[in-house]
Amino acid sequence: MSSRPSGFEDRLKAALLARLPETAPPTPARSFARRYGVPLAVGVATVAVVAVMTVPGSTRDGSRPADGPVGTPGPSATGAPEIRKDPDGALRFRMPEPLQVPALVEALKKRGVPAVLVPMRPKSQCTEPGGGYREPQTDPAAEVLQHSADGFDLKVDAKTVPAGYSLTFRWADYYPLGQSRGIGFGVIETSKVPSCAVDYSEGLEEALKAASEPPKDPGRTIEVPRPKTAGELPTLVNSLQAQGVSVAVTERKPRSECPHMGGGWRGPQADPESRLEGPGEASTLRINAKTVPPGYTLVFTKRSDASDPYIGAGVKEASKVTPCEIDFSLEDPPPPN
Repeated sequence: MSSRPSGFEDRLKAALLARLPETAPPTPARSFARRYGVPLAVGVATVAVVAVMTVPGSTRDGSRPADGPVGTPGPSATGAPEIRKDPDGALRFRMPEPLQVPALVEALKKRGVPAVLVPMRPKSQCTEPGGGYREPQTDPAAEVLQHSADGFDLKVDAKTVPAGYSLTFRWADYYPLGQSRGIGFGVIETSKVPSCAVDYSEGLEEALKAASEPPKDPGRTIEVPRPKTAGELPTLVNSLQAQGVSVAVTERKPRSECPHMGGGWRGPQADPESRLEGPGEASTLRINAKTVPPGYTLVFTKRSDASDPYIGAGVKEASKVTPCEIDFSLEDPPPPN
């Protein structure tokens, strides 16, 4: 689903930001979340810090579409991001684009950093149990993800990647144009570095199996502009329903106003043709038998908070569509004294 980050994500981002040093004014977490597609896993995750960049499309967790690279990659898209050296010897660099990960790992190795590329594989091709990553650190200076003057950097030194540990990057090489759906990074004991990581993308096994086969016709495709305000929804919904599309509208509300927890959203799709938004077309929704299959409904999400007009769009099991969902980021007012 493409909407504002949920309250759970807000709390995770807040927990992560609280651990980062205040050496520079932080860029709003929402901008970081939008670019890298969130979630930022802290505390409960097996990877101490994980950042995920998603190709534009519908997501399970309600994050907005990412602004990742699209189209044919140029030289700058495949080379490693600039690696800078601080006066104290620490190395800093920006979060890489998906296509830059292999080059970044090689560049870090040449500088003596124990960096490892961990390939993402379908469940049938990877039996690694996972886990063993370094937990969040009490000392903010020991976290790999650091505030910088213009956003966030990854920092490598003896505190963030101590002796006996390696910096790993998860990367998938089988997505269109080499763009993996997500980039994960973490710090793990070198002896526990996995040879692969499982990619749980829905439909991945089928998509890889059919990669050499002629594409199947998804049938008639309806393309509509993504609605920008709630005022556009009535006309759009009526138009789609008249064309036989199963479509609904739900609203995010405070817990005190809504009994529905949500859930049932269609997860990230390995097949690009099954994504509601095609690569490079974040402003256009593509509706056909692949993007909204039988038994599912196209759901537009609005918030009860009028100050945020953003409209989300996702695909949900028809039996689990509800008129509202709890928005945990909207705190109920405290009881009067």
